[in-house]
Amino acid sequence: MICSICGQEICGSYYFDYWKNNFCASHYENGEVATCSSCSAMIHKSTVLSLSDGRCLCQSCQAQVISTDEQVAKIKKIVVRKLVDEGVRYKDKYLDSVPVKIVTVNELARLRNTPPNLNNKGITITKGISSPIGSLIGFSPIMSHKVYILNNLIKIEFAGTLAHELMHVWQNENQIKLPPPSCEGLCNLGSWLIYTTISASKASFFVKCLMESPDPIYGDGFRHVFQIYEKTGWDGVLDKARKGVL
Repeated sequence: MICSICGQEICGSYYFDYWKNNFCASHYENGEVATCSSCSAMIHKSTVLSLSDGRCLCQSCQAQVISTDEQVAKIKKIVVRKLVDEGVRYKDKYLDSVPVKIVTVNELARLRNTPPNLNNKGITITKGISSPIGSLIGFSPIMSHKVYILNNLIKIEFAGTLAHELMHVWQNENQIKLPPPSCEGLCNLGSWLIYTTISASKASFFVKCLMESPDPIYGDGFRHVFQIYEKTGWDGVLDKARKGVL
């Protein structure tokens, strides 16, 4: 077995990552190894791009970062169509009226009204406008949505995060109120759809993260919703969500 750091045969204890990179334990213990914030690849510190918010990216992920409006628009189109194809219907069919903005971790924290947390990769803000007369006669409020996504995410990670947020848009638009695990689990089913239908070299890693997340809301919630999906498909999941029994 050859060490990915020094290129020498490994003798004794060693570390390895999801991508089958193996390296001598001494490199890790001496602080020579960094972990990519996107794909969790473990690489030599000299090859990473260090970001001002504390994250770092391996060379592979550096080349896949989404940063331009054109890239965002292209990914949004793909993600929305995949969700629509599964029966996720929006009043504005392809969400042309919903802006998607890339923000820093501090901007995202301000929008979420929480301390900065690199595990938070997006937020959807929905505002409803209704008139007193409209409320009296049963008209639903007119809603506007804005989606914000953390900067320096790679394409497949950005697409999965966007799908998650667009499932929040769907729930908000339909005034669906679910317990947090069901709410976030349904949104993560949107991420899973993207990770399993878009061809990307790192997609399998993100599927694994979804399936194995220990988080009681995002992880357990996803596995709960996924079990329902396996029995009923998207139609059954969305129907249960509309009825508030997901």
